[in-house]
Amino acid sequence: MNNAKFFGSVLAKIRKDQGFPSAHQFFKGVGGSRSLGMAFMSYWDIERGKKLPKSWRLKAIMASLGVGLHSAEAQTLVRAYFKALAGSDELLGVLSVPIASGADLPSREMAEAATQRALAQLGVNLTMEQWELRVRDMVTHVCQSYLANTSGWVTVKELAEATKFAPAAIKKALQALKAGGLADFSKDKARTLFEGKVIQLLPLTPATAPIRMALRKNWDGWLANSKRIGSKRRTIRLNKENLGQYRQHLDNAINLAEIYANPTENRKDSAVYLVDTSIFQVFPKE
Repeated sequence: MNNAKFFGSVLAKIRKDQGFPSAHQFFKGVGGSRSLGMAFMSYWDIERGKKLPKSWRLKAIMASLGVGLHSAEAQTLVRAYFKALAGSDELLGVLSVPIASGADLPSREMAEAATQRALAQLGVNLTMEQWELRVRDMVTHVCQSYLANTSGWVTVKELAEATKFAPAAIKKALQALKAGGLADFSKDKARTLFEGKVIQLLPLTPATAPIRMALRKNWDGWLANSKRIGSKRRTIRLNKENLGQYRQHLDNAINLAEIYANPTENRKDSAVYLVDTSIFQVFPKE
């Protein structure tokens, strides 16, 4: 296997591990050429080992895959990239520290790494059309979120009691979710089509920006009348490299919330929570 094909195989494996079964599903799901800056056949040639991407395109590909720049997956992919450029990996050890083996990781990092791998196996990616459907209005968004975090059938009456939306509006939203392949809806009850799965977050690309803004707007409106369980704030001076590392660690910590999730829990003894994190640059003002 030549080095370009080796890089392509590494990229394809990471793409599958991130919940995209095929190259075309990934390309379409993240917004196509608007996000990746290339046509599908160009991306397909990269996975098939016919060519290598420019470095800035590789960064866009990793962002679309949801791969953090300081993650093990990013290191593996970048090492394969430079190996393909140089023809070997003899000099890589001089430039960077190799990925530590599991035995060398602190116990906390080992637990995080193991959990991230397990969650990746459960991951499922929605299409852009499904994301657009989710945010078409507040009722549809909230009903989908409730179903996604609840096991089994949910009645319209239960949804109305939990959300305070009118039953007629809920039925209309459930019909739309069914048509879009996000839920099963029959008469007066519905259920998610992704039970036991973890819906992956939208990649941070220009194509997904309008959807992410709509998601934020919907949640901000919903949270205005929601009960705050807890919060913590602190200010700290960081350079860009350390900020990037901290953001990756924070992302991992948020994702670890999934190990505590229990959608099958008795609904009278449990509730659905939203974990929300924000980092603001406060000094200097821009």
